[in-house]
Amino acid sequence: METVFPIAVRSTDLDGLRHVNNAVYFQYFEQARLAHLARLGFLPTYVPGEGPRHAIAIAETTCRYRAPAYYGDTLLVTVRTREVRRRSFSLTYEVRRQADGVLVAEGESAQVWIDEHERPAPLPDGVRESLEASLGA
Repeated sequence: METVFPIAVRSTDLDGLRHVNNAVYFQYFEQARLAHLARLGFLPTYVPGEGPRHAIAIAETTCRYRAPAYYGDTLLVTVRTREVRRRSFSLTYEVRRQADGVLVAEGESAQVWIDEHERPAPLPDGVRESLEASLGA
């Protein structure tokens, strides 16, 4: 299963050359990642107080820039689950300009499940099942 998340390029996303700044793509990945995880039925919780607390830590993220994007472009960020491991999972990202389908950037990220003691922990069964069901679908 893939998630496609549209993003409108804002003027504040641009650098001095008037195209999307390279660092901004990591924000685009984050927005799309959260939409993908929500679609799979789970998101980390950060509510203080009683009850279980968990989080997802980014262990690694990469981006390859293929073409510039500009103010006014709408970008479609496609997220796919690439791999599910015992305590982590990886996602891939593809960013295309909606108007012409040009590949603008692509990347990957590795996420680690973190428990209430801020230590890597096994993925909960429900999370693992959702992620595994999204592989190659």
